[in-house]
Amino acid sequence: IRGDYLAIATLGFGFIIEILARSDLLSPWLGGPQGITNVPPPIATNPDDFLAGPNQIYYIALICAAFIAFVAYRLRGSRLGRAWVAIREDEDVAEALGVNLVQTKMLAYMLGAGFAGLGGAIFAALVGAMFPSSINIQVSINVVAIVVVGGMGSIPGVVVGAAFLIGLPELFREFAEYRFLF
Repeated sequence: IRGDYLAIATLGFGFIIEILARSDLLSPWLGGPQGITNVPPPIATNPDDFLAGPNQIYYIALICAAFIAFVAYRLRGSRLGRAWVAIREDEDVAEALGVNLVQTKMLAYMLGAGFAGLGGAIFAALVGAMFPSSINIQVSINVVAIVVVGGMGSIPGVVVGAAFLIGLPELFREFAEYRFLF
């Protein structure tokens, strides 16, 4: 699958996972429509400790984001990163130059899924529960918009795009009904 069709197939796969999570088939593991509740915090601390509550999640998220940025930065100049850039520019030429398209795309997909899983684990620890309805299509569209605004292939650009598309609406939270207009 190439280009826009890959994004559409990924969104479709997300809908399939949501339907499976709500079904009775996986309810012994995923809780069905009730989801997974009572997710413990990552590190057990005293309530009066500095790392209790949201501070703990903040620092864990900051460390994970720095780790992901470091891995992405290191991969960018590697042989695998150059293969990803070649595939992004022109798949046919990359294949003609000896890049195994299936394996390279699968590695990119798996790495992205691992990063997303890490983010989902942090989100579940922050909320304390995980429900099939917690992540909706708006979140997926927002992630794609962050990449588009920040620039594909630019790590600092994605950080700026996230700060703009996530941070700016939070500043205008008082104007909730006009939030998406801004």
